[in-house]
Amino acid sequence: MMLFMLIFSRQGKLRLQKYMAYPNKVKKKITRELVTTTLARKPKMCSFLEWRDCKIVCKRLVCILYAMNMCNILILI
Repeated sequence: MMLFMLIFSRQGKLRLQKYMAYPNKVKKKITRELVTTTLARKPKMCSFLEWRDCKIVCKRLVCILYAMNMCNILILI
């Protein structure tokens, strides 16, 4: 089950966001923290990121970044 999905540019502009059962205040905080954390990573770093108490799968394609939090990461592989 996917908990949230973010698609954003390298400049930090949010292109798409999808959340499952989060209040608006928490959505904004998650978005801000994940965008800054993901953009600070080098392109050659691992696609899996431990953030807070969950695992984030992030993928950089050309100038768009995808970040997802899923309960079962094996679904993406």
